[in-house]
Amino acid sequence: MHDLELVNLADESLLPCQVTTQTDGDTYELRLNRANASPIRVHSSIDFEDTLRQLRAELEQQNLLLLCNRYRRDAFVSSMSRQMSEGLSCYVVVAGEPVSPELLVESLGPAPRSDVVSAEEASKFIDEWIASFDD
Repeated sequence: MHDLELVNLADESLLPCQVTTQTDGDTYELRLNRANASPIRVHSSIDFEDTLRQLRAELEQQNLLLLCNRYRRDAFVSSMSRQMSEGLSCYVVVAGEPVSPELLVESLGPAPRSDVVSAEEASKFIDEWIASFDD
């Protein structure tokens, strides 16, 4: 179980929540519980990275962001990190530098509000990071 916070983008208020993961080896389930709201459950037959993407989309539709490492602007998930951790690890990347084992973090670890952005913003950052190797 991961004790995290959601940020409401309308007023930047913080809402405590808990995220749990469960797998039987064939199905991956991620569940987000918060006070006074129905739980959000997402399932995948691929891995937890897939459930994290689904959850992010659902939360963004509700004008919320989950303050976790995976939703940071500089979070990158490689195919190897997905295989090794079932999608529960990601790299924190720096422009012009390759991924580094020292920068592998738990996807559901807490992250500061200043680092967490929308999926669109994160995708733009990662595209720029990849392009930084062409310089």
